[in-house]
Amino acid sequence: MSTIKEKFKSLKNSRFWAGRLVYGISKQLLYPVKLIFDSNYRAKQLAQWKFGEHYYQKETFTAPNRYPELFEQCKLYLHDKKQTYILSFGCSTGQEVASIGEYLPDAHIMGVDINQWCINQCRENLKNPRFSFCHSLSKAFSASVGFDAIFCMAVFQRTENRTNANNVKATGFTFKQFEKEILTLNNKLKPGGLFIIDQADFRFMDTACSNYYKPLDFAGNKTIRERPVFDRNNQKIDELNNTYRMFVKL
Repeated sequence: MSTIKEKFKSLKNSRFWAGRLVYGISKQLLYPVKLIFDSNYRAKQLAQWKFGEHYYQKETFTAPNRYPELFEQCKLYLHDKKQTYILSFGCSTGQEVASIGEYLPDAHIMGVDINQWCINQCRENLKNPRFSFCHSLSKAFSASVGFDAIFCMAVFQRTENRTNANNVKATGFTFKQFEKEILTLNNKLKPGGLFIIDQADFRFMDTACSNYYKPLDFAGNKTIRERPVFDRNNQKIDELNNTYRMFVKL
């Protein structure tokens, strides 16, 4: 099946006009079929229509225990707290929430996403009294404060900023949007809390609130990602992202 899909995708850039025509017509015909029968695809299209620029990370891929070294460091840092409140921002279908829950078995964890289909999947599959889920633009999330740690993993990005051949400038998701999200989350984090961010198009330390943070000191905090990084003016700085991932709020 994957081979068939790859062959079909290759028609998009075929050197033969007939191949490109077949690809274009097929895409148009498949659109209503996917819209009717694929609930995840339908939710993505609906979110794009309803939330516009707020809906920048459209992918719903996730995996269990995807960042074990960061989960472990969070566990070590918060080990002496009796009650902890954790936010998984951009929780997708909840595997990150479940994974954090295993490292911190007494923590209360909120998962937030802009895709309502993802929230529905979380509520259906993760029925744990310590877990709660809500939409990122909901009143419930707006009122939520006092987190001991905030995870923002592979959420502050736009696929085109990595994959477009001419990606010298970030588009679709800009630094202004990134910084606005960061400042909102900063107000929800307790002093002494952890801000954990990875696989983003921009650098956390370029934001207006970065002076209130310092990198947590542990081996492996700073890592190199093979992905472009952009500056405050949305211009590409480098093809490699070499940055810290876990910060302590002063």
